[in-house]
Amino acid sequence: MNILVVAGNNYPSSAEPQNGTFVYKLIQEFVLLGNNVSVVAPQKYSLKMKYNVDYGEESAVIFRPKSLSFSNKKIWFINTIYFTNYFQSKAIKNAVSNMILKPEIIYCHFIVSGLLYNQAFPNLKLPVFIAVGEYNNIDVIRKNYKSEYYSEFINKVSGFIAVSPQIKDKLISLGVQEKNIILEPNGTDLNKFKPRNKKELRARYGLPLDKKIILFVGRFIESKGPLRVQEALYKLGDDVSAIFIGKGPQQLNHPKILFSGALGHNTVAEYMALADVFVLPTLHEGSSNVIVEAMASGLPIVSSNLPEIRVQCKSDFATLVDPMNVDEIVNALNNILGDGNLREIMSQSALKASKHFDINQRAQRILEFIKQNLE
Repeated sequence: MNILVVAGNNYPSSAEPQNGTFVYKLIQEFVLLGNNVSVVAPQKYSLKMKYNVDYGEESAVIFRPKSLSFSNKKIWFINTIYFTNYFQSKAIKNAVSNMILKPEIIYCHFIVSGLLYNQAFPNLKLPVFIAVGEYNNIDVIRKNYKSEYYSEFINKVSGFIAVSPQIKDKLISLGVQEKNIILEPNGTDLNKFKPRNKKELRARYGLPLDKKIILFVGRFIESKGPLRVQEALYKLGDDVSAIFIGKGPQQLNHPKILFSGALGHNTVAEYMALADVFVLPTLHEGSSNVIVEAMASGLPIVSSNLPEIRVQCKSDFATLVDPMNVDEIVNALNNILGDGNLREIMSQSALKASKHFDINQRAQRILEFIKQNLE
């Protein structure tokens, strides 16, 4: 199949290596399974289309058309998101119109990308499939559109890929037929995220061998909770250090922090393997990619007692806490870090559970779902 992926800003680049790495992984699998894939990922600034492949080992053809952005702010009675959407949809239309290899299938990450494609090509002559990744964003996006327009668009879509049962139920409540939804939690590359020699990796990155290292991976924003993890560091022992991978408006500064910043996906996999425990006190998720990566790396997990996380994490390898309660985070980390035997048991259980989240098998199931919905 010739597949066009409309990725919005959810596709990594050399400038933003942390953006949409989970989309990148899935697209590479689509290509490996014999499909021709083009990706449109608009970038801020101008409308001039630019051909650019600048992240990792890229198998797809990437188009990064430039687009003016006016953010999403309300000024008097006008929401600037309408101007942003207009220019992004125009950039998508220009890119698609200039493609030599014409698409047969449109695959969008996420609903917002589907809406932008619909704005660019309102007749939707090609079948459109949409991956839906975050429960809360469904209603946030709906507020920017008239209800009639939104409902009409939803009914045009050929199929939805929901990453959690909660998202599937939400889509059904919006009028989507169950047969047009596949439930597919996010997966990962089990050949990349795996246990490795911890001592060798720490030596390579100049990290201490005598410290227990907790790892946070995610955006540095309130909903992901990096500052709550930093606060927990004050209550943990002197033999505990932390690594924070990501970027965002929240500033991290603590003497126990060994590293804080964005890293490429391959390096993230190595940092996963050199850590002792993974922590993510998130306030909401769809299907957390980094939790699956932590599982595949053999890390015990401390995360949030939320329905979406409970679907992914079982008690034999994860401790789920109130994400706003720092003392609960501290107690969970102390219990795991203070018991080497427990860490090993949890590590092996995480590895076993991760086998159900192979990205290649996920890609095969999604492609089969697409083919079935074309019949």
